[in-house]
Amino acid sequence: MAQISPDFIQHIQKQLPANIQLEELLEACQRPLRKSLRANLLSSTPEILQAELESLGYTLTPIPWCDEGFWIDETEKAPPDNLGNWLPHLQGQCYIQEASSMLPVKALLHDFSYSESSTFLDMAAAPGSKTTQLAAQLNNQGLIVANELSSSRLKGLHHNLQRCGVKNTALSHADGRLFGDKTPQFFEAILLDAPCGGEGTVRKDEQALANWDIASVQSISELQKELICSAYRALKPGGRLVYSTCTLSKEENQDVCDYLLQTYGEDISVKTLAGLFEGADKAVTQEGYLHVYPNTYDCEGFFVACFEKSTKVEVTKTTLSDSQHKKFTALPQKTFEQLKSYCGNFGWDISPLRDKLKNKSNRGRNEEVWYINEDMEALDQQFKLNRFGIKLFELNKHGPKLQHQAVVSFGQDFTQQIVPLSSEQARDYYQGKDIFLEHSHKPPQHKEVIVTYQGAPLGLAKHLGNKLKNNLPRDLVRDKAF
Repeated sequence: MAQISPDFIQHIQKQLPANIQLEELLEACQRPLRKSLRANLLSSTPEILQAELESLGYTLTPIPWCDEGFWIDETEKAPPDNLGNWLPHLQGQCYIQEASSMLPVKALLHDFSYSESSTFLDMAAAPGSKTTQLAAQLNNQGLIVANELSSSRLKGLHHNLQRCGVKNTALSHADGRLFGDKTPQFFEAILLDAPCGGEGTVRKDEQALANWDIASVQSISELQKELICSAYRALKPGGRLVYSTCTLSKEENQDVCDYLLQTYGEDISVKTLAGLFEGADKAVTQEGYLHVYPNTYDCEGFFVACFEKSTKVEVTKTTLSDSQHKKFTALPQKTFEQLKSYCGNFGWDISPLRDKLKNKSNRGRNEEVWYINEDMEALDQQFKLNRFGIKLFELNKHGPKLQHQAVVSFGQDFTQQIVPLSSEQARDYYQGKDIFLEHSHKPPQHKEVIVTYQGAPLGLAKHLGNKLKNNLPRDLVRDKAF
């Protein structure tokens, strides 16, 4: 049972809109949060995900603001607590994400004009739910910088981007307050899902409101004001900024937005979210924001505001430096031809990737070939990105060696050296076990193979007669995969 501070009850009661009753709100806070997830459009579809879950006996309810999102009806059959070990999730076919946290990306892209070269910033990105959702909506086009201040959360963010086959995203490890000065007017769209008091998370964290106090709310509100102003300065004229939190108090929501509007006046305006989806009127505020309480849509409490920067703001273009000390160098044509021949074994034509393939020399170690967006490389000179690009090959004295991330990111383009696995074999693969094959299995032409499940790539293996030697990276092994 959720522990709710009397101070919070007294505080929030004064702020509730007319359509939210305190008793109903408190009752909703005591109900367990419905599980929700969305299909990863980079590798699956809502129809495939729905069919897969319904075949397991689950009943789904569509999420009205996310076409690829579903709630799982637990009254019929409750999903296991370890849904993260479900095969389609491990494959990156879906992402377990709270329904209300799917709202910010919807708001960011709604009626927004962007191109294949547009630049996006997710200022507080971990664990990656919104970054992966944004990358999927963009179909891996454009450039996303996913920033995270917490070094301990960066690894999880990177893993989720890899798992979901995201190619257009670079990671940075910085205080979000630096972007306004380091990259002024660089991004066409910015998502700031700000650090907050987390009042809306009480349905999954029973202690979220137990020790609530107004001093903490006011303190974090000051940080949020600094972050939102940094985001404004990093935004191009005509660009869009979405500010969101998973908290309920106006001090961290409307008051922060008011501060932005008061600071920059006519240079920034609110884009109303009243028509964002059918039923948005239940949560829309008089300013045009969405203030979602736990009982509004039977989900987590959330706040979303959308702003647009005036096109009349004076342009101060960010010029990215072109340092001679780059991590990557041009890929020699001879190496490219060697790789092209090697990839022919897998039926993979890498010719369309030619301009984005870069060489990376490692002192005393094998050379590597990476898939690199040039904008990422240029931005790295300016902002020192934490990680960017996709490692596709290692080059040693025996020739090229395909890497796991190449299979996850480009596996749909492979047509040869493919070994389909059953659900039981796929579970064994994710558990780090070798796979034993039927004697009737037709051996591939080469030992290096791609293993798939339901047509989607899992990773690499080595074909040894009637056995596949598991080559899944050890940090991706899941003993409880199901």
